[in-house]
Amino acid sequence: MYKIQQIVFPSIDIVCHENMYFRGNEEKVYASLNKKSIELVRHGIAIFDTFFNSLSIRPWKENCRIDDLGLSLTGRGKLRIRLGLHVLDRADQWLYENDIELSDTPYEMDLPFWNRVHDGMLYLEVRALTDAEITGGYFFTRTKPRNKVRLGIVITHYNRKHYVLPAIHRISTELLNDPYYKDHIELIVVDNSQNIEDSEKENAILLPSKNLGGSGGFTRGLLYLKDENFTHCLFMDDDASCEMESIRRTLHILEYGKVDNLAVAGSMLREAEPFRLHEKGARIAGTGVVNLKHGLDMRHVHDLLVAETPEPVTYGGWWHFAFRIKDVTHLSFPFFVRGDDMLFGLTNHFNIMTLNGIGGWADDFGIKESPINRYLSLRAHLMCLIIGTNTSKWKMLRTSFGCVITSDMSYNYSGAQAFIEAVRDVLKGPSFWENNVDMANVRKHLSQIAPGEKCEPIHIPKDAEYGRGLHESRKRRFCRILTLNGFLLPNFLMKNKTLVESKNFHAVFRRVFRYKRILYITPDHTGYIAEYNKKKFFKNLRDWGKVSFVFCRKFQSTKTEYQKSLTHLTSEGFWRNVFTSNQNK
Repeated sequence: MYKIQQIVFPSIDIVCHENMYFRGNEEKVYASLNKKSIELVRHGIAIFDTFFNSLSIRPWKENCRIDDLGLSLTGRGKLRIRLGLHVLDRADQWLYENDIELSDTPYEMDLPFWNRVHDGMLYLEVRALTDAEITGGYFFTRTKPRNKVRLGIVITHYNRKHYVLPAIHRISTELLNDPYYKDHIELIVVDNSQNIEDSEKENAILLPSKNLGGSGGFTRGLLYLKDENFTHCLFMDDDASCEMESIRRTLHILEYGKVDNLAVAGSMLREAEPFRLHEKGARIAGTGVVNLKHGLDMRHVHDLLVAETPEPVTYGGWWHFAFRIKDVTHLSFPFFVRGDDMLFGLTNHFNIMTLNGIGGWADDFGIKESPINRYLSLRAHLMCLIIGTNTSKWKMLRTSFGCVITSDMSYNYSGAQAFIEAVRDVLKGPSFWENNVDMANVRKHLSQIAPGEKCEPIHIPKDAEYGRGLHESRKRRFCRILTLNGFLLPNFLMKNKTLVESKNFHAVFRRVFRYKRILYITPDHTGYIAEYNKKKFFKNLRDWGKVSFVFCRKFQSTKTEYQKSLTHLTSEGFWRNVFTSNQNK
């Protein structure tokens, strides 16, 4: 008997809506956060058709070979067990029913319908015939794993000990001390800040390293796994903000995988709305990135079913991305950070699957926007389009100009300058990347030419306004567009007031129109004030015009250079030389 998917219970460690785990009739079903169990009074009903506890049939069957399925439960009390099936746009149906009495000894049930179902969400419903408690459970198979998996979890850390040390502790206690998993999984922490003590690493393998960003850190960890004969790698964020079951399920998918080049991409959910899906894999479409299944509510059955409808996935974010090491033909491009996961997916041609219940939570990217992040994002995006697609230079210019003008119109002039600098650096060719793997000189230069936009504790002025709604008249919209959102208006027509805007990628232009100041504020009440400045606005447009002319002139030769150098810049030899030379400094 082999476990493939465990029941996950709400806990104090993870802040998440209970409907992501189970649904119950009021006053008869309760979750015990400390014990990680579900208590039912007589006639209580708990249903597990949820993000964490349903079993998605199609992804398992299309990507893995499992010939049979069973269910095991532990706890106390008498229960009526039902297994049901939700299928998108079809009537629900029951597949199995049994009355059982739970104890500490697992009660195992073979599910004879497994070979008859091919799509939809399989879920458990329990009805308490007496007062009862469910303390554990899992779906299992008697089919032996197809693949021998030795999985290395690679986390890259830089000066975030308050995140990484709890993550090390959770993985060490919940996975690496578990007899069922400790022989299959190991944790490798690449410490780019070199400030984790041996006494703090618990069961992790610690690799101190010079700060070469996520690109260098994850590559250092991947090469370590290759040298130590691991079969598979899982890249994860340094806070490991996920249920440990995400890692277990990833392991089991890899063990039973029947698809060549199989990789597993975890979902990203929003910390601000823990039930809201940001993306479930991503793909390149034209010059943009499509965050697949964006905005779905993972508390609702319909959205869970939509989330499992198949779509082609180009790449998975490195907050949770697992793959077979021998399938890697190109290591990370030396981006430092941003874009490494995208180009890794484009160049290695994985067959990427996603699955409800695998993923974690993260801050919204818009809150993290700054000149350096704007620079890194556009630079990486252009490189991915140049190397990994046949996108024309005109489409790339249009995308780049959109970045510059939206930042400019948001009064984020440093951000606009950072976007322009990103295009300049892309045009410098492959030697730029070889000479700036650690980004030290680039970061110093950016801080000089594009200062500002730093979020700090801030007081909201008493006379600050929160602006109008999103509706506006045609006349106002026409005037706003005609005047470049106010930058062609005389100063006396501008409001000498401060508008409060939520921190994001850019302002909402219809709201900020004619305000002289914008106070950008984050959910934790930090922020900064951006001021209307025609001189800086038009200087950025002139600078953009100059760099776009050079981009058009040099595009084809630069693209050819990059395509010729890709193999070298993503090779094992290149990266081993980088690590050796940095150790000797």
